[in-house]
Amino acid sequence: MDVDGGGGLEQQGGGVAGFDLPAVLAQLDDPAPTEQRAAVRRIRTAIDERGLAGACVPTVPKLRALLERPGLDFHEEIAACLADLAAEAPTDVAPSTAAIVAVAADRTDRPETRQLLRCLAAVAAERPDVVADHTTAIVDILEQRRGFDHGGLEVLAHVSTADPAAIRPAVPVLTDALAVNPVENGTPALRALGRFVRSEGELPSREFVTHAATLVDHDETALRHDAIGCLGDVADHDPAAVEPVCGSLGASLSCSDPDTRAMAAMTLARVADGIESALEPVRDQLCELLADDYPHVRVNACIALGNGRVDAAAPRLRALASDDPAPNVRDRAEWALTRTTVSQ
Repeated sequence: MDVDGGGGLEQQGGGVAGFDLPAVLAQLDDPAPTEQRAAVRRIRTAIDERGLAGACVPTVPKLRALLERPGLDFHEEIAACLADLAAEAPTDVAPSTAAIVAVAADRTDRPETRQLLRCLAAVAAERPDVVADHTTAIVDILEQRRGFDHGGLEVLAHVSTADPAAIRPAVPVLTDALAVNPVENGTPALRALGRFVRSEGELPSREFVTHAATLVDHDETALRHDAIGCLGDVADHDPAAVEPVCGSLGASLSCSDPDTRAMAAMTLARVADGIESALEPVRDQLCELLADDYPHVRVNACIALGNGRVDAAAPRLRALASDDPAPNVRDRAEWALTRTTVSQ
């Protein structure tokens, strides 16, 4: 029998070909740390080299027990196994959430904590409700660690899908993460902050708005959309917070991606709904979008110009209202025209 984690095929006492589950479970229970380490390495080999993560899921409770045991020098390997098993079967690892958080909180500066945050992110992706109760503890962990673990930020982003209010304590951490490395941390931070604002309708700090604005013309489409979408969420509740960065959205209005142009126009529409003069830096670009090839871009440009009561757009709006081939564009153009002072 392979007892040292080597790559040979194991003798079968149960489980699936290539992984002797009963033997591994017995080895995890062995009081000798050398045997426990050997069992963990067998699990590691089964996951990494044989693609048998599913067969290893029954080891989760015993791995958690070893993780909680002080004095072992292979906690990082245990944590990595738990993280991979959480990715394979998050609902099976979910019952261990409290214990995993407690260990991470007790060992914030240890290498295994990075793996434990990755584990929690995998659980939160499937069961954000289970992790939400531990948000404050997770925020404390992130605050005490150097830099920002991407896994920890992913945990907060997943939690925000189920309970946006739960991440209130995380707003400063998310803001700092966005400031330190907006590209690397942008997607989870922006999504979490946007959901929080949509849910709570208040903005504890406007600081992250400036950081989000630096990403509205980023080359990566998903990150660009996250930034524009987050600004739109803020604008719905606090247009004054986004007004100073409206000029930055000009680059998005001229982007080659039509969805980016449409999103930027809608975000500006939300700002203009509260502050009509906010469109001044991008008024001409919005007017040009009335001739865009894509109907959803033209629709959103109409809404923005209507909310901003831009009289200069009236001739083009009148033409769209009567001649545009898309019914929704004609409808929005007619509405926007009634918002100008030269509608007659």
